[in-house]
Amino acid sequence: MIAGIILKDNIEEKSVIAFLDEEIECFEVSTNDELVEKLDEKKPGVVAVDAPMEVGPTELNEGEKELKEQGHIFTPSGQQKTTARRLEALQDQAFNVMGGNTPDFIRFDPHITAEELALDTDEALKSIGVEASNIRGAEQFDAVLGAITARFYEQNQFEEMGVVVPEALDEE
Repeated sequence: MIAGIILKDNIEEKSVIAFLDEEIECFEVSTNDELVEKLDEKKPGVVAVDAPMEVGPTELNEGEKELKEQGHIFTPSGQQKTTARRLEALQDQAFNVMGGNTPDFIRFDPHITAEELALDTDEALKSIGVEASNIRGAEQFDAVLGAITARFYEQNQFEEMGVVVPEALDEE
């Protein structure tokens, strides 16, 4: 079991969490308490979140600079301070509730995952064995991309660049 989260910087907007095992389950929740409740219930090993793990003093970290040079467009960690603080609180809460069962949290960017793996449609997801019929809307699709990134992370098929970048699939 793995998961992806599209984390909002405030609780007025619903964050989206997608779990991927044999099939996809997506949930929309407001608070970190609700996110931790879902994490504790499903017990994923890895959770990919579209928020920075830490925010440095500069606009872009080294990995982000390299991604930008490669032509990727994304929100730099320096512009996501509130979301980074919320993620830190989420990780602390998850550890307080789950202890040794706390999942690994990684940072992903849905646009980078979609581009690297050519996953931009439900049909593309089906081509890698992910049934997309339970996905309702763009944010759920992005959360599923997070779960897919977590799967690549688990299988050590990624590059760490301040964002986990899954290695493109080889055409067989």
